[in-house]
Amino acid sequence: MLSPSSPSSPERIEVAADSLRARGFDVRVAANTFSRHRGYLAGSDEERIESLNQALRDESIDAIFFARGGYGATRILDRVDYEAIVRDPKPIVGYSDISAIHQAVAALAGVASFHGPMLNTDFFESLSPEVDRWTWNALGGEAPLRWQFEDGNVFADGSAEGTLFGGCLSLSAALLGTPFDYWVDDGIWFWEDIAEPAYRIDRMLTTLRLSGRLTSLRGVIIGKLRECGVGEQDELQSLFSEFFGSRGIPVLRDMPFGHFGNNLLLPIGRPVAVDTLSRTLTFPEPLVERKNG
Repeated sequence: MLSPSSPSSPERIEVAADSLRARGFDVRVAANTFSRHRGYLAGSDEERIESLNQALRDESIDAIFFARGGYGATRILDRVDYEAIVRDPKPIVGYSDISAIHQAVAALAGVASFHGPMLNTDFFESLSPEVDRWTWNALGGEAPLRWQFEDGNVFADGSAEGTLFGGCLSLSAALLGTPFDYWVDDGIWFWEDIAEPAYRIDRMLTTLRLSGRLTSLRGVIIGKLRECGVGEQDELQSLFSEFFGSRGIPVLRDMPFGHFGNNLLLPIGRPVAVDTLSRTLTFPEPLVERKNG
């Protein structure tokens, strides 16, 4: 369990780690997890990148989960050992600030990673039975995987197939024009964020529009926007209509991922099919390769 961003409280991480150990996993907690540098970083850049690279290079580690997001991952993207990821690709799972790592891994290593549960929230508070089952089936290489969503999740009808990509909206906007900028033309984009007023969501979506990123999307999947547009739900509805409603593509909203926890595991860089008629999100291929032995 790694902490490349902000520090965590021992009480939450220890409970979460024990919940994973109870499933039979050997959980190692990075030494910098409870460190505090500048008040908002889980240790210095050197500590955080060394911890991450050690885990990437360690062939005895089967998967990497993260304590929490916050801020700090972007500071070390240019020092990640991407060659180690190519040599030994393993599930890398997290969300929020970890979106920066996901984008960098996809862009520079060409390896799929996972927007998904973290210890400080999801595993501390526990996953719902449905999301828990989905998580371990996905990481176990089960296929196909099919998630049934509700009528209320449909913002615009349609069906589409394409490569899934995305993460935290603010990180996608922040990495535009950098070597770690990952965008899939003719792909299906998912996104979420936290504590952003309507005008800031407007600004980030406008930045993506002006960069030409929104023109070729085949579908859009919006997660649960925690504390976003507080008292401005009509404005958010209007923004979604303006940016996505007239494109003739399927658009989902309030899907089960985001800063509320209980995150549905979503692979970045793998094929997905969205169908609002059958209300299904389908991953036809295994999301990880089963290791022998």
